[in-house]
Amino acid sequence: MQAISVSEARQNFKKYCDDVVENNDIIIVSRNGNGKENMVWIDLNYYNELQKAKENLEYVMKIDESFNQLEEGKVVTKTMEELEAMANE
Repeated sequence: MQAISVSEARQNFKKYCDDVVENNDIIIVSRNGNGKENMVWIDLNYYNELQKAKENLEYVMKIDESFNQLEEGKVVTKTMEELEAMANE
């Protein structure tokens, strides 16, 4: 992981792009000098993995909430006939 300034990023843009893509490096670009938030450069494959992990975490959290509802008795019971009738509506 490297932390660089915006001016350093400008001067060596290709080098840092190569570092990210070829070496799976993470680049933090500091923009504090002008009052703006910092940013991070990461490889697209790594970004996609993070997005997938986020989606998986959201799914796990929904399952966890479902178990909590089950433990609290917040359930609805339907017979097979009722379910089939709902599906045919």
